[in-house]
Amino acid sequence: MKETPSANKSPPKDDPRIDALIRGYAHLSEQVEVLTEQVKIQKHQVDDLTVDAILAEFHQKQERKTHADSPTPYGRTPPEPAEKEEAPKHLQPEKPHRKRQGLKLAGNIVFYSALVFLIISALFIRTTSNGSPRSLAGFTGMVVLSGSMQAEIPKGSLVIAQQVDPKTLQIGDDITFMANPTTTVTHRIIGIIEDYEDTGQRAFQTQGIMNDEPDAQPVPAVNVVGKVIFHSEVLGQIAGFMGQYWLFILFAAAVVIGLTVILKRIYQKEPKQTAH
Repeated sequence: MKETPSANKSPPKDDPRIDALIRGYAHLSEQVEVLTEQVKIQKHQVDDLTVDAILAEFHQKQERKTHADSPTPYGRTPPEPAEKEEAPKHLQPEKPHRKRQGLKLAGNIVFYSALVFLIISALFIRTTSNGSPRSLAGFTGMVVLSGSMQAEIPKGSLVIAQQVDPKTLQIGDDITFMANPTTTVTHRIIGIIEDYEDTGQRAFQTQGIMNDEPDAQPVPAVNVVGKVIFHSEVLGQIAGFMGQYWLFILFAAAVVIGLTVILKRIYQKEPKQTAH
């Protein structure tokens, strides 16, 4: 009986192809191990670089903070200042230059107000050519020369009287009136005559509060200069002086104003020096 060759016939043990396959597999295993080691090394390097970058950034921040807190050495560029949060405007302290401007403005207001007061008072106290008191916008200023109202308006006080409708005057009001063509008097109303001498006009019975008797003659409404609205003993002394020397005061005020204007213009034209 003939034998047929087997399909699964194994190669002989000394076949050189088996040795070649074994050597190839071993070489491949070595290459895989080498590649695995290289991957691990590169991974460690990447991790180290990441850590180094993070540490470097941290050190830079610390260094900038240290430079900001310490004086900058000569020749070194100072770090950029960090942005600071500003407090609300209503909580921020007022700047010095604004305070100076406010004080300067207040000083100018006081100065020019005083000059205006001096000029107006010098003209205000003087009488007109016919002897009647001078009026300014319905107001009249006079200095009391007697003590008939001493308890209320001391002698030498400045009195300001305002022109009013005679129908509005009442008992107890202090009024300034013309006693004669050249004399003014300030007394208190103690009585009112509605139809004086059939003229249809009012007249007022007056009396100085320090006098024992009322004034001899009623004061017709046409003779009333005004109702007293203000009086001051101190201002009266000043006004009396200015009324006596008003020409000199006007001249001095004009000189002071002129010098002030000139000095301001000179100061404004001077170039401002900048510090180097």
